[in-house]
Amino acid sequence: MLQPRRRLLGGLGRPGAVASLLAAALVAPGCLTLKAEHDDLAKKVDKIETQTIDRSKELDEKVVEADKKLAELQAKLDQAESLLRGSQAGIGVRMDMVEQDTQQLRGATENAELVASSTQQALLELRADIDERLKKLEEKLNEATSIPEGKDELWAEADRQLQRKNFKQARTLFRTFISRYPGDPKLPDADFKVGLTFYSERDYKSALGIFYKIIQDHADAPVVSDALYYSGLGFAKLGQCKNAIAYFEALNRPKSTAPAQYQKAAKDQIELLKKDTGDLCFDREDAGAGAAAKQGVQETQKPAAKEPAPAPAKTPKKK
Repeated sequence: MLQPRRRLLGGLGRPGAVASLLAAALVAPGCLTLKAEHDDLAKKVDKIETQTIDRSKELDEKVVEADKKLAELQAKLDQAESLLRGSQAGIGVRMDMVEQDTQQLRGATENAELVASSTQQALLELRADIDERLKKLEEKLNEATSIPEGKDELWAEADRQLQRKNFKQARTLFRTFISRYPGDPKLPDADFKVGLTFYSERDYKSALGIFYKIIQDHADAPVVSDALYYSGLGFAKLGQCKNAIAYFEALNRPKSTAPAQYQKAAKDQIELLKKDTGDLCFDREDAGAGAAAKQGVQETQKPAAKEPAPAPAKTPKKK
């Protein structure tokens, strides 16, 4: 930055150069210069040279000061740029946090909407359930007032409802028959048909309870064969194949009075269950499985009671 100024000083600022020029002017032909003028001119030149040197120093100082301020400004610019980068990073972090908060808020809103929708659906289902209960209550009231009075009419209506697959109504009518006529010969059949309504509704456990009661309470009734077979089917539906097989085997035991079609169907069921690889039976590894069937079937295996032997005829005493 000082090179142009130094070139200027090199041309005019050196004392020797000015004196040489001045001497040349004094001795040059045709030029007359008085000594007083020469001295005055020399003083002016010295003054100019001194002022030039002073200005040069002042300019150098200002340049140094300017360089210093420029360095300070550059440092401040660097600092500002660093702060800006930090601010941008901070803004980025804040934006990430805002985005996360937004996502959480959005998720909470969606969950609230789902809860509201679920609540509304629950209210609709509750209202539908209440309506259904009222309807069933009305049906029960109608059923209670439409039960036939006569025994034969009651049985026929119960059978008719069973054939129509109105299982609850049929069950109500058969239970009414049982309560009205406890000593009737049809009582075992009525019990079985109550169990059959449960079986038809896939309530196998309730059905098995009814069939077990028939086997215990009416061991000599023909309907026991039906109870045994449907007990086997019920246990098979529940995956308890050992119990099922035990009931099916009871239909084919010696001296069984089960109809031939039941005996054949029971054998087919046994063969099917023994071939199962786990799709139907869940009790293969259960060592204690089959206990329920053993307890139920033993009622049908009791030997018939022996008639008492006739008393020996008395021989007349000899007189």
